[in-house]
Amino acid sequence: MKRLFVCMAGVVVALALTSLSTVPSQATTGSGSKQGTTTGAHDLGKPKPKWRPAQGAFFNTPRHGAKQWILHQHIVGAIDHAKPGSYIGVALFSFDRKYVASKLIKAKRRGVHVQVLLNDHQVTPAQKMLHRALGTKRKRKSFAYECHHGCRSTGENLHTKFYLFSHTGGAFKTVMTGSVNLTGNSAMNQYNDLYVVNNAAKLTKKFRVLWGQLKKDKPAHPGWLVQKAGPHFRLEATPFPHPGPHHDPIISILNKVHCLGATHGTGNKVHHTVVRVVMHAWNDERGHYIAQKMRQLYSRGCDVKLQYGFAGESVRNTFATRTGRGFMPVHTTGKDTNEDGLIDLYTHQKELLISGHYAKSTHTRLVVTGSSNYNRDGIRGDEEIFLIKNRLPAWKAYINDFQRMWKHFSTRVKYIPYPNPDPNEPPTTGARAMGRGSSMIEPQRHVVRYTIAQTAKPGGPAWEND
Repeated sequence: MKRLFVCMAGVVVALALTSLSTVPSQATTGSGSKQGTTTGAHDLGKPKPKWRPAQGAFFNTPRHGAKQWILHQHIVGAIDHAKPGSYIGVALFSFDRKYVASKLIKAKRRGVHVQVLLNDHQVTPAQKMLHRALGTKRKRKSFAYECHHGCRSTGENLHTKFYLFSHTGGAFKTVMTGSVNLTGNSAMNQYNDLYVVNNAAKLTKKFRVLWGQLKKDKPAHPGWLVQKAGPHFRLEATPFPHPGPHHDPIISILNKVHCLGATHGTGNKVHHTVVRVVMHAWNDERGHYIAQKMRQLYSRGCDVKLQYGFAGESVRNTFATRTGRGFMPVHTTGKDTNEDGLIDLYTHQKELLISGHYAKSTHTRLVVTGSSNYNRDGIRGDEEIFLIKNRLPAWKAYINDFQRMWKHFSTRVKYIPYPNPDPNEPPTTGARAMGRGSSMIEPQRHVVRYTIAQTAKPGGPAWEND
């Protein structure tokens, strides 16, 4: 793919660089333990600690130098340190990084068994490199294979984003998952997340069950897979049967939320349950009924804040409908930085965060991440919904990133007639000029229930419809 550059205010911004040959070595982690753990003083005479993947939740910042490559660097580090005879398993929607392909090929040459499953919507030069070096036959110990219209679903997409390492550095059974694909776009134009856990025998076993079904490239029966790995982790995989407003995996989670009575440091300062969402695509009838549920929780007293990259009209209409408490706080991360009418800088995360009164517990902290958007596609293909429960470091990392995005990399939507100005935004008329692009031009006042079409729309080389 050719490199595409867009000139904006004299600054050239790369939109879809797919053949970058290096990863900056100076990148630092978003949160969690130190990257490529080699902690401790290297005193004379003491052996150097073994490298191992840094654990925790990590987040990139597109168009911010080395920070945009943080997630790729975590993955590449694990590839580089994979031991001969060990396995690497990758299941992704998109892959175009020639640099990462070369790392996987080098791993195979030193005796690592490299297995890559990808969606079939494209075959990039990086994928062709893997075909030549690894082959495509899934019965072999190494391969790179594109599933036909989904791996374990029917006529859909492989949309998962996970990475499994049986032995890398000083760690065994490492799981990495989140929203990040191995594309230049995922680093340079998208906000993404990656959650890493080492020595996770139970969790690896559950992901290997899913992996084994994906590898067969035929519909699974049943399609809906639920795997619990101890008290902290739960892996759900779609397709989900007969979804609707009363039968949906996200609605099932939200139905357990009680807005009052949070204890033991959870919830907000007045003990109301906190609900946060940062979502890539939130649209169609499924997005509509999830938006209605969020509005219901807000009206009942939950502390709700929502961010999205793109939202459909019915979803925006729901957000713009006043509750008894007023309007829900809603931000958008989607920006059109080159003023061509298309969103080219946006969140690709798919996160739901809950802290407070949940089910029978008044002090639960829950992180939901993975690959599933809030639309029909989010539950009918090969998606993963990954739940992390009562892991305080994970909760702190995800809520801190939400707040970082809310304050620095999103803007309050213009179509909701909030009575007070946004404290994070200087007063202005029309679309706000931003150093990293313009917010979408939408009505700011005198909108009661209907909102309307945002100027910038999804599409173009920087937008991935996943």
